[in-house]
Amino acid sequence: MPFTRSRTCWGKRILLASSILGLVASFTSNHRGLAKTRINVGLSMAGESDFVSKVTFFAKEVPNPSEENPTTTSATFDPVTEALIRKSKDIIASDLGIQDPSLLAEDFLWIGPYLEKPLGKVDYLAAGRFFSLRTAFPDLDYRPHDFRVDRNDPLTVRCTVRPVGVMRGPLRLRNELVPPNGKQWRGPPEAISITFDAESGKVAKLCSGFAMDRLVGNTNGLCGVLAAATVAGVPPSEWEVNAIPTVISRFFGRPVDPLGEVSTFLAPFPETVMIQLVKGILTTNLAADDPALLSKDFTFLTPSIGPVGKAKFIESYAEQEFGGFEPEYSHFRVDPFDPYRVWVDVKLVGPGLEGPPQAFSFTFDDDGFCTRITAGAVMDPSIGTFDFYDT
Repeated sequence: MPFTRSRTCWGKRILLASSILGLVASFTSNHRGLAKTRINVGLSMAGESDFVSKVTFFAKEVPNPSEENPTTTSATFDPVTEALIRKSKDIIASDLGIQDPSLLAEDFLWIGPYLEKPLGKVDYLAAGRFFSLRTAFPDLDYRPHDFRVDRNDPLTVRCTVRPVGVMRGPLRLRNELVPPNGKQWRGPPEAISITFDAESGKVAKLCSGFAMDRLVGNTNGLCGVLAAATVAGVPPSEWEVNAIPTVISRFFGRPVDPLGEVSTFLAPFPETVMIQLVKGILTTNLAADDPALLSKDFTFLTPSIGPVGKAKFIESYAEQEFGGFEPEYSHFRVDPFDPYRVWVDVKLVGPGLEGPPQAFSFTFDDDGFCTRITAGAVMDPSIGTFDFYDT
């Protein structure tokens, strides 16, 4: 089944205010200095009206909040989007389709970070039932959030999960059955992408297992079965999950401690200001043009690099991060589990190149300085001109 996508290009559209007060003033004055961009979703298989007619059956059972709440107008309610998000929540609640295979299309594909090729429906269900994470972690809670429809593919919903659960049952691995130890699984933020088939409404493609920040949680940045194995006390070796250069670099580098649990749920600034701060970083080439935007203790992290400090980041990574291509930005959002952090979806598009969607994050301190950037967390490696399975 083809997965159609269109390419859009935002361009640079942000002017950086010189202080927090300047940012607030910019926002309250009709977002002065911020160019407005219209995003046109291209549908190569059908016109917009055809697409809506195909998927409106998703929305038949979704209540319209404008009918229940007089303060909500029908203009703010998109039944197709709401229905897709509701179906995505059902997928996650069914342990990503393992507990309810009827949610998956017959030509379903699962894409994970450590596979030689995608798994079809039969193999995916067999693997899920063999490892049976729900048996080992009966109270497993995915804690899904940040549901959003991909701007280039209106049949794809992305979200983030942060699984937690206590190991109260045995965990079956390939060659052993690990007894329960009562330890808690605290997973990193994990990117989930769910693409629906327009005809059946079932899941045609599922991407999961892609950690967005490997220093969060207690699983060494691993997700799924590998995370469960880590909590069970039998983690995979570095050689199994990382490229050789990464393993060598970490072997000779300093040990990196995971981040501590966030103890506050109050953001330092309003959400609009937090997002403006991120846009200020982006419009200055990730602060390469204005390093003063970064705190003295700033660090930079990717799935394979870092953390590196401010000086090395400015010298070696900031200007080179996008490789000369114009990035598309979408879905700026404050992390509900870490209100000092803002996430944004990034996609590189240029002549002869379409990159996969990635997750970037920007963390700030109480004074508005950026203390941390994470980058390069791929959310769906099957998108773009780079063949993920040919490396």
